[in-house]
Amino acid sequence: MKIGILGGTFDPIHAGHLAAARVAMDCAGLDEVLFIPSATPPHRGPADASADERLEMARLATAGEPRFEVSDVEVRRGGKSFTSETVRELKHAHPHDQLFLILGWDAARLFSSWHDPDRIRADASIVVIGRPGTEAPASDDLKAAGLDPERTVLCLEGTPDISGSELRTSLASGEPTGDCLPEPVERYIAERGLYRDNH
Repeated sequence: MKIGILGGTFDPIHAGHLAAARVAMDCAGLDEVLFIPSATPPHRGPADASADERLEMARLATAGEPRFEVSDVEVRRGGKSFTSETVRELKHAHPHDQLFLILGWDAARLFSSWHDPDRIRADASIVVIGRPGTEAPASDDLKAAGLDPERTVLCLEGTPDISGSELRTSLASGEPTGDCLPEPVERYIAERGLYRDNH
């Protein structure tokens, strides 16, 4: 089986994340995609919503998609959520499956600076999703980012240009978010009063 791994803070999960998963699934022929909310993201400040709230939002967002699953592997592990450790854990759990790490090009271009990128490359292929406003990476761009062009799947179909920080700002000020959020997630945020203190 070919399993996609889509990690992130998911603070909150939005239409851009779901679109990236669908594009990767179609482009790389994946059988399922695991959404993995981080416990403590290593490359940004702490999340506004708690780990349990972000897990629940991910579950609500993916409930209607039978080939989408949510994993609490990073939240259970706690501490800083390093992708290398997550991929290693998933490799042990799925020894006969192929793992594909799904990254937007904005994140993938920083891959060589990540914790133990060699371990990630050994355990998973990389699926790079094109990002609005960025040019498609050439082979030299992938090499410069520390990626092996032979084991990288380029999926350059467009996905919605949604900024998580701008979304949180809109939620804090009560502005409409359009179709950026799945309806069950929007309801959950409203019911729990999430992001009201985000400025």
